Amino acid sequence: MDRQRLGNYGEFIARRILEKRGYLILHHKYYTRYGELDLIAKVQNQLVFVEVKTRIGKAYGSGLEAITKRKRNRLVRAALYYLQQNNFQDQPCRFDIIALNLDRQGNLLDYQLITDAFGVEGGNYY
Repeated sequence: MDRQRLGNYGEFIARRILEKRGYLILHHKYYTRYGELDLIAKVQNQLVFVEVKTRIGKAYGSGLEAITKRKRNRLVRAALYYLQQNNFQDQPCRFDIIALNLDRQGNLLDYQLITDAFGVEGGNYY
């Protein structure tokens, strides 16, 4: 499975997992000039920007290891842009990460969901 198909499939699985946990998915693959937001959801009164990382096996490490400081900064810039464009500047929000581990046939082996994984405090995002 190529990288793009794997990512799309992982986002499909993540969406199902999150919906079962009470997330209302508002957007899938929201593109901004600062990058893509995989999923944007609402949980209770909070907007949640969800980064999905999908791996087959553990040969390349966990998906969580791929969330570098540079990646976090891009996600924050994209989220701030989304908030501004949709007049949600005062809306409480957070960043969640879901890392999926699949077998070679595409079956979910396990996943890890990190809620409120990081914040926007103290960054220089523009």
